[in-house]
Amino acid sequence: MSTKDGFASLRFLGLLKGLCIVWLLPTALAAFAMLPQKLAGTLHWGDGFLMLWATSWLVLISPVFSWLGLVLAAPFVAVLMDRGWFGWIPALILGLLCGAIVAWLMGHVLAISFGAALMVALRAILGWLCPQAFTV
Repeated sequence: MSTKDGFASLRFLGLLKGLCIVWLLPTALAAFAMLPQKLAGTLHWGDGFLMLWATSWLVLISPVFSWLGLVLAAPFVAVLMDRGWFGWIPALILGLLCGAIVAWLMGHVLAISFGAALMVALRAILGWLCPQAFTV
């Protein structure tokens, strides 16, 4: 859980930095995963490698869509941190809810799982950026 008044330790710029990292990290990871696939030409090795390539592409372009969920969640993250309630389970629930809203807007249920993953990743990154804002 976050400490009571945890947002005061993190501040707005800390939250913004965490949101930007979570927003762009999937692109960096997908680009890193796609490089050996491209160099080895795994696209033509069969269905399993084709699915790996498609998943890498999906993660590569995910920031195009994930910004909406992050914008929706940011004020709730600030409020939950201020009250001392932003732990792992509240992050997961918030991610599921924001993902469900984005899924409803976009018409694709995959946004729910991406929302949950992004909020859990945001909780981890905020804990790394500002450990004093969270209890051990």
